[in-house]
This record gives sequence, structure tokens and C-alpha cells, in this order.
Amino acid sequence: MAKNNLSEMRKLAPDHKNAFPDHPCLEYDCYYDYLDTLSDYHFDRWRDDSDSPDVDLSLKFRGKAIDNIMDEVLPFEREQSKNVYQNDIKAAAVAAWYLQNEIGSMAHVGYKQRVDPEKHPTLQKIVDWFEYAENVQPIIMEKNIGNWEGWHVDSHCGHPNGYRQKELHRVIIHLQDWQFGQMLFWGTKPIMQWRAGDCLSYDVRVPHVTANCSRYKRYSLRITGVPSKNTLTKVQQGGIINVDEL
Repeated sequence: MAKNNLSEMRKLAPDHKNAFPDHPCLEYDCYYDYLDTLSDYHFDRWRDDSDSPDVDLSLKFRGKAIDNIMDEVLPFEREQSKNVYQNDIKAAAVAAWYLQNEIGSMAHVGYKQRVDPEKHPTLQKIVDWFEYAENVQPIIMEKNIGNWEGWHVDSHCGHPNGYRQKELHRVIIHLQDWQFGQMLFWGTKPIMQWRAGDCLSYDVRVPHVTANCSRYKRYSLRITGVPSKNTLTKVQQGGIINVDEL
């Protein structure tokens, strides 16, 4: 939503003095265009990202524990995935863009549940294996049939000129085999036909999109954190990890 349409966005804000602060995102057509500026990705639609070092699929978790991992995941307990605060300019900017494009709901990106060591002991072993240094956030993600998340850069990635204090790293471990109609794109790299336990490691600055157009719900484990040297070494080495031996 461009800045000259700020009056439309103010209708979504609380009605009191200074309720709607100025923000650099107002200089762009939509909030997602602003997020693009937080990344140093090339944004060239025609470049081939197949061999990009920023997207790594070489790490795989296997074992009987993985074969039966859904016994831990289900029943899945949905947690609130959208937090909207007073003066939340992101929520207002995204809502304005949704209204402009006739998108009726913001509840399409899926649901989340934090990993609980008591409920999800195998998943916790995988989280611990990565040896993140701090700020570890292990999340089970559910993508229902019809859920999608539009092309975006993660909002916490920070600006290439630097206001993020510490580097973050993310991995996604698929908890089920791929089904027809499930799709992921990281940069220009399509990702499909994965097996349960396959791991996607990526730089948080790489824009991406996911959608579940299949006949089945899709579950995955996403881990975000400040990586240690061991974390980066393990990811770079790749290979097959037997979860039964962890």
C-alpha cells in the first residue's frame, strides 16, 4: 500500500493520538515489497538457483523413529499463529493489501505448535542434534489442504546493511513423504518429492513460497536459532543421520 493511500490504512488503526506510527514500509506498494529490501537476494526471476549454497537439501534423518514420527505429532494442537497488537503497522499494511486484492482471510498460512520434549521426544532429539547456540525456536507446522503462504522474505532476517544483531539460521525437516500437489519454492528452486526426514537448510534472506494443493495435510518441523560452529559444520557435511541412535 503506497504512502499516498495511508488514509485507507488509518481506518484499520486505533483511534487515538499517535496510534499509527510512520514506518519505511509505507513507501512501498505493499508490505511484502518492503520485506524484499531486507534481503540481499538477487531477485532475478530467470537465474537458476539449483546449485545455490543458500539452499541445502543434503541432510536427511532416517530410522524407525522417523517412520513412526506422526505418532508423536498427532493429535496436533493448534496454537495461535497471528499476534496483532495496537499500533501494529505490519498487520494494517498486510490487511490493506489483502483487501485490495480481494483476499478474504488471513488464516490461510497454516498453524503451529511448539515442540514439547515430553510430547515430542524424537523431535527434541533432532532439535538437540543441531546444537544451536541460542534463541532456539522449534515449531511443528501444519499446512492444511488449501493453505498457502505467499512469496516473501522472512521479516526477522534483518537488513543487509545491518541492524540484525546476530545471524539466524533455519532448517525445515519434513515429517511425511511428499504428496502430489504439495510444493515449495526457495528462490527459483522448486522443492518436491521429499521423503519423511529430509531436511531443507536455508539462509533466512532467501525469499520463498509454500502451498498445499494436495489431498492431505502436511506436517514439518521448523527450527530457527543462532547457529553454533557445530550447527553449520553438521549442515554443511550433510549425509544420513540415524535418529534411532541419537
